[in-house]
Amino acid sequence: MKKKIWIPLLILVILVFVTLVIVQKKRDARPFNHYEFPSTLVINNYTDYRADTLSLYLANKILNLDTLNLTIVYIPDVINDGEMEFYGIVQMLPFEKNQFIMLLSKKKLSLGKLKETISHEFVHIDQYISRDLIVYPGYAMFKGDSIVFKEVKYEDRPFEKDAFKRQDQFKKELEKLLY
Repeated sequence: MKKKIWIPLLILVILVFVTLVIVQKKRDARPFNHYEFPSTLVINNYTDYRADTLSLYLANKILNLDTLNLTIVYIPDVINDGEMEFYGIVQMLPFEKNQFIMLLSKKKLSLGKLKETISHEFVHIDQYISRDLIVYPGYAMFKGDSIVFKEVKYEDRPFEKDAFKRQDQFKKELEKLLY
């Protein structure tokens, strides 16, 4: 008797899961709204992701930046072969104002995860530009406090806590702009 109850329930769960996957794929396939961006926003994307488009929206429409030079590449395998896996990393380059490199995971990120990851990294870009975050070899300064990387776990670093706290708002604003 119990077997007869589980079979329809299992079929229902599978149907719901398949439906959710199909709905998400249709949502991800929607075209983005079109905006004009300043030519001084330069995004060089060397990944298969639509990271350049998302970055333009975040930079110009959310952070109100007119000038940015961002290069997007994959995270080298050597960085993601340890005990912690990164989906994204961003670093300010010292050459000129508002120059950054963003590294993204080689693992296939869904569009939702990509939006979340890039939103998180753009919080860091905002921290860099406001000079709240300054990173040095082995340590960082965040809002005047020194954080030694070896002494503070990733999730306990105040600039990461700030990024995780603010990334959802960036992602929500991005969603409104995109569709």
